[in-house]
Amino acid sequence: MKKPAYNTFLLAAIPLIFLSFSIRVTAQTVTCFDTNIGSFCVELLETEAPGTSQNFLGYLNQGSYRNSFFHLLSTESPAYIQGGRFADLGGGDLSSLVEIFRRPSVTPETSLENTRGTLAMVPDDLANPDVITSQFIINLTDNPQFDDAEGTTVFARILGDGLDIVDAIATLPAISLGAEGLEQVPVIGPEVPAINSVRVNILDAYIYDGTAEEYLAEFGGSGGNGGEDGDDNGGETPTPGEGEVLYKDAVCVDTNVGEFCMQMLTDVTPITVQNFLNYVNSSRYDDTLIHRSVPGFVIQGGGYRANPLGASIERDDAIQNEFNRSNLRGTVAMARLGGIENSATSEWYVNLANNSQLDGVDGGFTVFGEIVSGMDVIDSIANLPISDQQSTLGSPFGELPLVDEDDDGVDADDIVLVQRIYITDVIANEMADSGATDNNNETTPETTAQYSSLTQSFKLDVKVNSELYRVTMFRREDLAGLSFSVNTSTIITVNDVGQDRGIMDLDSGIFTIPTILVGGQVVTDVVLKLTDFATLTFRLESYNTQ
Repeated sequence: MKKPAYNTFLLAAIPLIFLSFSIRVTAQTVTCFDTNIGSFCVELLETEAPGTSQNFLGYLNQGSYRNSFFHLLSTESPAYIQGGRFADLGGGDLSSLVEIFRRPSVTPETSLENTRGTLAMVPDDLANPDVITSQFIINLTDNPQFDDAEGTTVFARILGDGLDIVDAIATLPAISLGAEGLEQVPVIGPEVPAINSVRVNILDAYIYDGTAEEYLAEFGGSGGNGGEDGDDNGGETPTPGEGEVLYKDAVCVDTNVGEFCMQMLTDVTPITVQNFLNYVNSSRYDDTLIHRSVPGFVIQGGGYRANPLGASIERDDAIQNEFNRSNLRGTVAMARLGGIENSATSEWYVNLANNSQLDGVDGGFTVFGEIVSGMDVIDSIANLPISDQQSTLGSPFGELPLVDEDDDGVDADDIVLVQRIYITDVIANEMADSGATDNNNETTPETTAQYSSLTQSFKLDVKVNSELYRVTMFRREDLAGLSFSVNTSTIITVNDVGQDRGIMDLDSGIFTIPTILVGGQVVTDVVLKLTDFATLTFRLESYNTQ
C-alpha cells in the first residue's frame, strides 16, 4: 500500500533536509491501518465531523496508534470492535500494556448514523460523555443504539473491501487478560497464561497520499490489502531520501540491547522468507529471546519465549530447504535439526563470521536474509557473557547470553530480549559495521541517529538519569518551527552496552544528541528544548554541521 509522500525543499539558511517538509492535505483525508491480520483504509468525514476528525488525526500523527491493539470485541448487538486505548510496550506481562497518552478531550459533534463500516469516537467513560479522547469503535453491524448514546460521534467510513479484514477480526475469540478494560480482547489464539495470546495489533497507522476516489481507483476492491502481489505500495515505489535505502520485505529486530535490520532474499528463498514472515506477522517472535551465542560463530533466536522463560513458541510445519547463498558474516539463516535437511521451522541465526563450512552440511543451511543495519548490535550481543543454563531451562540453553549476571538466578531481566520483530519499507543505510559501505561503495559514518525523510522520524537511545531508553521521535507538522515529539507508545528500556546515546536533562529540559545523519550529511551537537512535557515535544535550538 502506498505510504504518504512528502514534498521537500531546501532552506537556504538551514542545510537540513528535515527542516522543510509539508504534508499534502486532501478534502477528505484517507488514513490506513496495518494490522497483523491485514490492512484497511478509511475516509475521514471531515465535513460532517471536523473536530472529531482532527482529534483522530492528532493521535495518528503523534504515532499513538502504532503498537496499540484492539482491546474489545462485541459480537452481540451492538456489534463492534474497539481500539485506541492500550499500547503494548513489549514486556510480556500486564504491566507492559499501558494506556495511550491522551490529549485534551474534544466536544462531541452531531453524529451521523452508526451504520456498518463506520468509525465513531466514543467517550472514555460512558458516565461522562464529554470526555472524548483517543478511543474509537468500528461498527460491525448497523448499531442504532449508538445514535442516541451521548458523546458517540461517527467520523469515518471504511473504504473498498476493508470490511473483510474487520469481519475477520470479528470471527476471533475474545478473552479476558485479567485487568480492567481488557475483559473482551480479540486474540488470534488463546494461550495460557492469557497474556501470551496474540492480539490484533495495529502495526502502523498513517495518512494515504490521495483522496478516497484515488484510493478506490488505485486499489479497486483490494480494500487496502496490498493488491494481488502483496506489495504494500500498490505497485508504486516511494522515493527514499539520500542516505536511505528502500527494501522489499525488510525486517527489523528490536532487542533490549539494540536494533538490527535485515533485507529478505525473497527472490532467492521464497519459501523460507514466507515462513519467516508468517512468524513475524503473527507476532510469535515478539517477547522471545536470543537463546544461543557462540562468539566468532553465530547468535541464534526465534525458538523460545521470555515469559514463561524458556517455553517454546508455537511452531509451524517444517519447510523445504532452499540453500542458495553462502553463510558469510552478516547473513541470516535458518537453524534446523542435525542430519535432517528439511527440518527448519522457526529458529534463525546470524553469522558472526564467514561460516562457509555450513554450506556443505546436509544440503547446506539456508541463508534467507542479509543484515543491512545494526551489525554492531549483533556484535555487542556476541560479546556478552555466556551461561550454561541446561540444568534449569533445558538443553537449548547451554550457551545463553546474559545482559546481567546477578545472584538471583536467570530471569527475564538477564536475557537478551527480542521485544518485537517487524516489517518495514525503509531502513536508514547506516551500515553500522566498522568500515562498511553503502550501495554506492561509499563509507557511511556512524551516528547516534539517522533521520528518515520518508517517515519524518528518527530512532535513538537516550539516557534519562540512570536509565537508558529507546525512543522514536517524529516531526510535528502542526507546530511552528522545527519540533519533534516522542512516540510515547513505543518507548522501551534498553541495556547499556556502551552504545551511542542522547542525553536528556530533566531539570533543564535540554535534550542533546551528539550526531544525526540527515540525507548523507552529519549534523553534530544537536540541542532540543522541551516545550510540552505532556506530549514530550521538543523544539530544535541549535546544531552544527560538518
